[in-house]
Amino acid sequence: MISKICFVLLLAFPASFANVECPNIIGRNEWTSNAAAGDVNYLIAPIPYVIIQHTVTPECDSREDCTARVDNIRGVHMDINNWDDIGYSFVIGGDGNVYEGVGWIVEGAHTYGYNKKSIGIAFIGNFQNKDAPQRMLNIAHQLIECGKSQGILRNSVRVLGARQVTSTASPGAHLFRQIKDWPEWRNEP
Repeated sequence: MISKICFVLLLAFPASFANVECPNIIGRNEWTSNAAAGDVNYLIAPIPYVIIQHTVTPECDSREDCTARVDNIRGVHMDINNWDDIGYSFVIGGDGNVYEGVGWIVEGAHTYGYNKKSIGIAFIGNFQNKDAPQRMLNIAHQLIECGKSQGILRNSVRVLGARQVTSTASPGAHLFRQIKDWPEWRNEP
């Protein structure tokens, strides 16, 4: 099912979808019935940064397990952290799907100081002591290419690990090493 945001983007950027194949994005309404709370702030496109993180949760490899995991993360962010919504823009599951968090154009709560100028992509799992699966890396990069092709992300978008801009171990030592091979990764913001 196409989300409202994807439909609006399709109308705004119809030719761009022919250029880049976007990954399968599971719309928010397909993994939770809980609505966001509070006010919504919108990002100004084209967005200059993508911040990569990991969830430090068990991994998942089926849509059922990944859906439950993403909704659990949403619950922690909203019920324990008292945030208005899940903090991430997108969450990548080991099942090969991308789960829409706040999405492309809504400000998330993923990286203090960068929420107004980035999207946050989180990998489900803990990648401090092990590599993220290549499938997840490919899906993340495909999502970035999709955002660039639609004009949502700058063509010169800068990919950073969360640890580069805030005091955290995220996205984990191994995933951080892996994203350094991406052409969009930058050593400094």
